[in-house]
Amino acid sequence: MKRSAYRRTILTAALMLPALIASAEATGPLSTYTPPLSAELKARLAQADVAAGARFFERKCSQCHDGEKTGAHAKGPWLWNVFGRHAGSIAGFEFSTAMKSAGVVWDFATLDYYLADTERAVPGRAMNFTGISDPMLRAAVVVHLSRLNDAPPALP
Repeated sequence: MKRSAYRRTILTAALMLPALIASAEATGPLSTYTPPLSAELKARLAQADVAAGARFFERKCSQCHDGEKTGAHAKGPWLWNVFGRHAGSIAGFEFSTAMKSAGVVWDFATLDYYLADTERAVPGRAMNFTGISDPMLRAAVVVHLSRLNDAPPALP
C-alpha cells in the first residue's frame, strides 16, 4: 500500500472511531438505555410506507396482537393506544417480569429500538419474535402502530 493511501486509511479510521464507539456503547436493554430520536430515524419515519407497515402488521403481528379500537388481548397484548403507554402496564394481560420492569414508555424511538432486536431491548421478554432487521420496514410498522390510537401522535 502506498504511503498516502495508508495515511488516508488511518485518517478515515480515526475520524470514524468516535462514532463507532458511541454506537457500540449506545445500546442495551430499555431498562437502562433510552434510544434517541435521531435525525436518521426521523427521516425513515417521514419516508415510511404506512401501507407496507399495515401489511406487515396484518401478516406477522396480528397473529398475536389485536390492533383494532374495539379489540382485545390475544396471545399478545392489545396494541390500540400503545403510543404513550408504559411497557407492561395495560390491564388484563399477563406480561413477563422483563416487560413489566422495562421502565419504558412506547414512542417512535423506543418502538423502533425494540422492534429492531427485541431480545436486546427487553431481555427475557415472552414475545417469540426477534425483530425487523430492515430499517425502512421497521419505520413503516412503527408509523402504522402510531396510527392505532385515539389521538395519533404527529410524526417527529
